[in-house]
Amino acid sequence: MRNWHDGVFFGLHFDIHANAADQHLGRDVTVDHLLEQFQKIRPDFVQCDCKGHPGYASYPTKVGVPAPGIEKDALRVWREATKRLSIPLVMHFSGVWDRVAVERHPEWARVPSARERASGEVRREETTCPLSPYTDYMIAQMLELVREYDVDGFWVDGENWATRPCYCERCTQRFCAETGAQAAPMGKDEPHWDEWLAFTRKLFVEHVKTYADTVHAAKPTCTICSNWMYTIRQPDAIAAPVDYLSGDFAWIWSLDSALLESRFMANRGLKWDLMAWGFTSDGPMDRWEFKSAQALCQEAAVVMSMGGAFMVYDTPNRTGNLIAWHMDELAEVARFCRARQAYSQDTVSHPQALVLHAPEHYYKAMGADFFSGGHGKNAVAGAVHALMDNHISVDIMNPTDAVAHLGEYPLVVVPEQEGLPEDVVARLRTYAENGGRLLVSGAATKAFEEILGVKAQKDLPDSVFYVRKGQETTAVAGPRIQVEPVSARVLLACQNSRDTDAFAENTDIAFATVNDCGKGRVMGLYADAFTYYHKGHYPRLRAVLGQCFAAMEAQGLLSVEAPAYLYITPREKDGKLLVHLFNLASENPLSPERPIVESVPQVGPMRVACPLAKEPRSVSLAPSFAPVDWTYANGMLRVRVERVHIHEILVVE
Repeated sequence: MRNWHDGVFFGLHFDIHANAADQHLGRDVTVDHLLEQFQKIRPDFVQCDCKGHPGYASYPTKVGVPAPGIEKDALRVWREATKRLSIPLVMHFSGVWDRVAVERHPEWARVPSARERASGEVRREETTCPLSPYTDYMIAQMLELVREYDVDGFWVDGENWATRPCYCERCTQRFCAETGAQAAPMGKDEPHWDEWLAFTRKLFVEHVKTYADTVHAAKPTCTICSNWMYTIRQPDAIAAPVDYLSGDFAWIWSLDSALLESRFMANRGLKWDLMAWGFTSDGPMDRWEFKSAQALCQEAAVVMSMGGAFMVYDTPNRTGNLIAWHMDELAEVARFCRARQAYSQDTVSHPQALVLHAPEHYYKAMGADFFSGGHGKNAVAGAVHALMDNHISVDIMNPTDAVAHLGEYPLVVVPEQEGLPEDVVARLRTYAENGGRLLVSGAATKAFEEILGVKAQKDLPDSVFYVRKGQETTAVAGPRIQVEPVSARVLLACQNSRDTDAFAENTDIAFATVNDCGKGRVMGLYADAFTYYHKGHYPRLRAVLGQCFAAMEAQGLLSVEAPAYLYITPREKDGKLLVHLFNLASENPLSPERPIVESVPQVGPMRVACPLAKEPRSVSLAPSFAPVDWTYANGMLRVRVERVHIHEILVVE
């Protein structure tokens, strides 16, 4: 069923996480003040505070715990203002993480394992047990908000990323009853560890389903979104009845997380948005500095290029008023987005490269931090960056979604994803045999020996080695697999030294092999190359990986002559090809001591080559409408673009 979020493109988010020390909450907010600020920006929807991680409501709840410092019901004011503007009002509502609920009901708290307590690793004691009455407590407050304030949706925060296994009697008894285990394991060294983690993840989904079903029954048009559910952090098949996907990406070095999440969320079959923090810091989360408009426009470009809605987060003062000059800057960002809306909203992929993100690999790597989005995604991130840095656009899918779309993609990459189900491996083999280009790296290559045309000989320990590119070498570090080529040819070999002259210490250990398989081609990289690329993004390694991508000779890929920081994303809409060009450069140097993009330099000229079956009627550049030179011959459109500042779109009709 369609919902209001299906049509939105630009939103605002405000929260304060009210606490016991707050005074004069809501004192300075008025309908006229909100209208004045919102009319600068004209958002499609607004999210505001009602209950943050401390657990105190910032409105006078009768079923929850109201913050003691409420002076005025700010939520009533927000509801009136958004009604006048005819835009949805969504609640920022902290879910699993609720400090005051745990303080008042210790029996609702997540119970750490004995091993955690003994080691001093106890964390998130402010989070709740999934089988406690807490979900019912949550629901009562959500229904109050629906009935008393007629809210249009809930953006539930502190959810999957705050979830860890609970060792209370309720959880352990149910686990043992369902699995036959004698006890809940406390680490991967004990039996049933993977089952225990899967059980905890299942309980989280049940928690979301319970409150979503109840709210939908009370008000079918009220949307439910659990922050970061079914994103890179939770790559499972969608089972809970959430209405759309959303997440607030990293507040510092934001572009990387925006890039990765957008390319997964766009392929999940639900509408989605991503939220940029309007402010950042040199580290501590208590001395915030508002970002530049150009920095926020860069972040918006990453999201819009994949068809997503964009939202910006700011905090009002504790007394309720919005910071007027912040809203002036966000109005500039909104104008930037609106100028690109017609070329971004409701687009679909023009398939180029597909990267697999497998739950089997991700959850194994993450352990009990399964939803935190940490190192378990590094290989995927490295593959995405390596491809995008070489101007190959990427979609990310989990294996379940990927197998239904393999034939659409000229190139498929399996970056160090271990534990793939055999049926997925079989589908990937068939894809290659039928003409696809398949690249597999790391230990994942062992499942593809036959079509790789190699035989694994032994695992090599972690070490630093070198790969040659022209008259230079690049370092790669990590574990390797030594293979014996059977039908494959060695494209690149490992070296034990950095030299390329007579001092070079060459080896017969393959770094990359290529094998023609049926109508297709398969490449193996026998090291954790993408994990290593993620760590440093070294330009020589980028060039080596670019050489590997080129050797695949994948048909249908666009190509670009431009710096690595100029990214390309082709999309389709209404019979048009829309080639998004967005610039991730910063005019000022960035470092931990210089965290803000102050301005973005222009880049150009650049050349784009796009395979097309027939000559287009027109080629233009939007939204600048700067002239472009283009030619078409032999099935190839060639375009010269003089310059791109932050985000331009080639419109091919």
